[in-house]
Amino acid sequence: MQLDIDINGQEAALARLLEEESVLDDDASIKSNYSYFTVRYAPGTRVILSYAKHDKKIGKARRVSGFFAILTHKLDLSAMEAFETYHLRDEQEKYFQQMKDQLSANRQRNWSEEGKTGRLFILFVSMVISSYVRHIWKSTELHAHFTSSLEVLDEMRSIRYIEHKNKARFITPFVGDQVGICQAFGFEVPEGCSPDYASKRTFTHRSGRLHKKRPSSMMIEFIV
Repeated sequence: MQLDIDINGQEAALARLLEEESVLDDDASIKSNYSYFTVRYAPGTRVILSYAKHDKKIGKARRVSGFFAILTHKLDLSAMEAFETYHLRDEQEKYFQQMKDQLSANRQRNWSEEGKTGRLFILFVSMVISSYVRHIWKSTELHAHFTSSLEVLDEMRSIRYIEHKNKARFITPFVGDQVGICQAFGFEVPEGCSPDYASKRTFTHRSGRLHKKRPSSMMIEFIV
């Protein structure tokens, strides 16, 4: 079905180009956009003259359409047994790539079985969160502002939660694209962290001139 859709779409596009006597692009673009047709054009002006179906290429595509191969090494498996064993291999490879690239978990340094189990659990939770971040990045307007989901995380990395002894705890302001990221994820910017927030603290200044600082004894000795 997909092959027929591609052939009909290419034929309709070529018919429109022939009717309008359009100028074709370079040969690489013709081969890529109209792969199931042989296109003739004027050598000098590159105006399309005619087109015809490439029956040999279409027949080959139709023969292999819907089939795939699974290659095993020294395993005595039937076709269905091999399929049940390896049909999730592509998804598994993507998960491994995500763990190695995005989560930097290409090496697992462990000294006990308990530690290995704990790291795998943390890695599993991290993959769930990372997959959700990637889904939001691809399905919202963030895809137009950031080239990858890692850039989204890097943009939020500068935010800090600061806590000093005997002082009120606070979060650094959200600025620029950080506000848009919160909106895409459905998060509310914490109170007092939005760019339009103005501090309610008032400062009192004493009237009159400021007192001049007295020079230190070392400075007085130097002047004398």
